[in-house]
Amino acid sequence: MVVWRRIRADGCEWEVRVVADESNGRAEPGARREILEFRALDGLRPPRRLALPAGAAARMDDAALRAAYRRARPIGAELYGRPGKRMADA
Repeated sequence: MVVWRRIRADGCEWEVRVVADESNGRAEPGARREILEFRALDGLRPPRRLALPAGAAARMDDAALRAAYRRARPIGAELYGRPGKRMADA
């Protein structure tokens, strides 16, 4: 059983995991990326993702994970300012 790291942000607890390695076969240093995903444990908010250099997530403490969460964006184009979409908090 894998136990994922968790952080608390925006009044919710988020599970943090690395979901993909985006190296595409490139071996140069700095070219490898991994996708960090934040999933809300309450299931009411969309997952958020952020690309980071490979291995960065393993070295992050809770403060760094919260900073990464603030930079991450919801997947599926659910961003503020999308034309014609009324946001739930409006």
